[in-house]
Amino acid sequence: MNSKSALQALDELIKAAPDTPAMEADPKKTFAAQTGVPDRYRSKWPFPQDLEWLGRMEKIKGQTHHGGMAVLIGPRGTGKTRLAAEAMRYHPCDGILLYARYTTAMGLFLRLRATYGGQSEESENDIVEAMATAPILTIDEIQERGHTAWEDRLLTHIIDRRYGAMLPTILIANLTIASLAECLGESIVSRIQETGGIIRVEGQSHRRGA
Repeated sequence: MNSKSALQALDELIKAAPDTPAMEADPKKTFAAQTGVPDRYRSKWPFPQDLEWLGRMEKIKGQTHHGGMAVLIGPRGTGKTRLAAEAMRYHPCDGILLYARYTTAMGLFLRLRATYGGQSEESENDIVEAMATAPILTIDEIQERGHTAWEDRLLTHIIDRRYGAMLPTILIANLTIASLAECLGESIVSRIQETGGIIRVEGQSHRRGA
């Protein structure tokens, strides 16, 4: 191997390696505030090196790469939101860090309700369009909602729009597989079965002892 090829190979290895803390200030890898990604997850973060964590990341990236859906389920505090944020950050889409969208289910429906009382500069259509057309969308704490017919219809509408446009979606829930089907309904579950899958994120809570 000549010296030029060796340098190219080394450069490729460095680019493919997990990010280190020294790289966290890179603005190209930091989510913009308007994405809704919480401050805790906006800056770059060094990947854990254990195979279980990396395997889950690869599953999420694989399921969302061509517009599919990934659903992360498991107990609280096991790192589901961090996994989703990192999968969003490294999704192969131009401008992803500027136009990606993150919301909790409760936050989404509170924003929508605010449009009805004249308390918001946004319209219901503005919010729905932003969620339905984002290059990648994460909806966290999907179980924390009222489960009213109105909420169910809007959630199904957003997911269906994204499904039709082949846009990747990540859902996060502190649920089991059995309770997930009841929470989301048949229409969303069928789309998950067709285009993505469910990833269990289990283990001891990272928040214990904090």
